[in-house]
Amino acid sequence: MIRIEGRKNIYSNNHSNTRNRLAFFLLVGLCGSVFLGCGANRDTSLPVPEGPAVLTIAVMGDVPYGLTGEEREREKAMLRTQIADLNANDSVEFVVHVGDIKKGQPPCVPEVYDAVVEILKTSNKPLFIIPGDNEWNDCANPTEAWKLWDTRFMRFEENWPNNLGAERQEERVENFAFVHQNIVFLGINLVGGRVHDPAEWQDRIQDNNQWIRDQFLKYRDEVQGAVLFGHANPGRKLRTAFQYSNEAFRPFVELLDKESESIFPKPILFIHGDGHRWIEDNPFPNAGNRIKRVQVTQGGLEAPLIVEIVAYPVNPFRLVRTL
Repeated sequence: MIRIEGRKNIYSNNHSNTRNRLAFFLLVGLCGSVFLGCGANRDTSLPVPEGPAVLTIAVMGDVPYGLTGEEREREKAMLRTQIADLNANDSVEFVVHVGDIKKGQPPCVPEVYDAVVEILKTSNKPLFIIPGDNEWNDCANPTEAWKLWDTRFMRFEENWPNNLGAERQEERVENFAFVHQNIVFLGINLVGGRVHDPAEWQDRIQDNNQWIRDQFLKYRDEVQGAVLFGHANPGRKLRTAFQYSNEAFRPFVELLDKESESIFPKPILFIHGDGHRWIEDNPFPNAGNRIKRVQVTQGGLEAPLIVEIVAYPVNPFRLVRTL
């Protein structure tokens, strides 16, 4: 097991020193890959916050996956184990799943959604979930798929008694927000995949932006930062400009990159899934290091990401990965 905390590598005592060194050099080599996204755009200027965490949360995404029945069963078993491990971690207060509860090709049928609901409900912590494209937007019938998602995952955290006080957007109930330990947490319906209905995409992204804008303005004088959850990877920084994975994401990116400086001049951590491989960078050219982006590794390949909130205004976010 390799535990990566901030930029420190902490190796389990179960490995020999030689194996630890090999794992370290392997990790460094992998970080040169564009697929892992931890090369030139990696944040190297902001210090990793020291001191005790005032809040610890867990984030997962793109799980359970698998194309064949055997693969799906293996991933569901892994998800059960990961939930059990989080249950045993008393420091974790809540969990967020950033979408994609299935691979794209298997059909969007009730049994798939029900199986994931049953596993996630074994959590002993409140668990929030936002939509991914595989269980909605890219299904053969997105309208019917949304009904399946809505009836099973909407307001999912209410399956547990909690005092987090999550608010929901009236126009788009899947979007949530709440303040806890001096941080505002927001979840939005930001999916990728095919644009089967351009008007729906435009309306949804406008609703997302309004929700983010409202929460930033509401809490900017009360909190030290924000954590924003979405599913899709909107793109990457290419030299000095942002390269969009889909032009439809432009209004969302411009809100974060440009408008947020005036309405919420605080540190922002944007966490999404979608790409399956770890990315930790600062892709928004104007925002610079004020906004860190993390793409979580596919759940079947890595344990959930642990995010620790530290009372350190410049950078209150400490990331802990367990490989």
